[in-house]
Amino acid sequence: MRRGQSLSRIRKKRGLGLDILTVTGLLCLSSLLLVWVGLAVHYIPQMEQNSGVSAPATSSSSIATAEKSTNNPWDGWQPLPYDDVDTTVCQSWRTCFHDRHACPGFCRDSPKDLLVKNDVSISVPDDWVPDVTMLRRMMVRGTDAHGNPWPPPLDQELCEPMTSTGGKQGDINKDLLDAVPIRGMPLVTQDDQSYSPKILCMVYTMENSHATKIRAIRETWAGGCDGFLAFSTKSDPRIPAISIPHQGEESYDNMWQKVRSMLEFVGKHYLEDFDFIFQGGDDLFVMPGNLRNYLKHAVSDPEQDFFAGRRFRQTKNVYFNSGGAGYVISRGTLRKYITDGFNHPLCNPDGETSQEDVQIAQCLNKKFNIGLVDTRDEEGRERFHPFAPGTHYTWEHPEPGERDWYEDYNVEWPVKVGKDCCAPDSVSFHYVKKPAMVRHLHALLYNCDQ
Repeated sequence: MRRGQSLSRIRKKRGLGLDILTVTGLLCLSSLLLVWVGLAVHYIPQMEQNSGVSAPATSSSSIATAEKSTNNPWDGWQPLPYDDVDTTVCQSWRTCFHDRHACPGFCRDSPKDLLVKNDVSISVPDDWVPDVTMLRRMMVRGTDAHGNPWPPPLDQELCEPMTSTGGKQGDINKDLLDAVPIRGMPLVTQDDQSYSPKILCMVYTMENSHATKIRAIRETWAGGCDGFLAFSTKSDPRIPAISIPHQGEESYDNMWQKVRSMLEFVGKHYLEDFDFIFQGGDDLFVMPGNLRNYLKHAVSDPEQDFFAGRRFRQTKNVYFNSGGAGYVISRGTLRKYITDGFNHPLCNPDGETSQEDVQIAQCLNKKFNIGLVDTRDEEGRERFHPFAPGTHYTWEHPEPGERDWYEDYNVEWPVKVGKDCCAPDSVSFHYVKKPAMVRHLHALLYNCDQ
């Protein structure tokens, strides 16, 4: 992978003779600059408060992961917090699990947080290419554009048992994470000069999820990926999210065409910047450090064929990686698909179906003879999960004479039950829909042992 070059250093020239007039002029200029800076410091925060959004920041001069120099005016952006109407009921994260709550400010899931006022524009040109490393730079830096902590700190209360409705009893998600136990490897580590795969994480979503699901992802695990991009129905450079055209209508039943366009866009603009892409939906929870560690030991060269996730067998001859659990594609595999598979008849270029995961698997297998990878650990425990943690923990084999699609799809890799279902270094869980649950799981996986 190509590494971005550091910013050029400005060298001061020595030995210049300055006369008295020149010195006097420089002193005057310095005084004027100081006055200007003072005015800017006074007025810029006022502008941010009135606009309802943090003012855009210029690109950082020195970032530890230094992927590329960018001129992203929204580098370091995060929504400004605001007080709810009735703060007396907005003092617990349990409230945020309710389907309809009155605490959008406290819970960080209000569409108002993404409103733009005072003629601040977030429009982008048709040929806009998002800065996908923005969240990674913020994660490494540990602050937003104005020095506020990033990601936003999570309250200690989120370490307590919390059900999907905010209850205190029966948190089966926490039960599994503690029983295995499963924990997230650090999202930021010191560079030891050893091979560390660069991963672009991408999710498909809709505009109405920007302030809820996508914001929760953005403020938790997204910055653990080397790049992050949401493919949506509306572009927003602050997230970043992009809307790109695809064949057919925007609907769940046409998901294959949306994913085809996603893969084409990534192949065109980011192919040489990352070793792997990992993709799924906006109800996916990912542990990027665990994924990076798995890939580091599973793949020696990202140019080799590699297509991995949670294996399913739909019928005798139809194998695929679950789209719900997310799947990984190596740079070499994506290159083959974009170059020789995108419009090939064996890759169903005109198909309209919701089963994008089946389609990409069939394409890679039929056209390039690229099969699936067994991603279980040495004890046969899975790493990529099509359900939420608690669902895997409580799932049981069907009674004799009964059928269960999940067991049928895993007939070649028998499902383990209880805490044996899941590897300690698990990578992903599916059906994590509520923003409060995203933050709860993130706290359990990264914060609560400290």
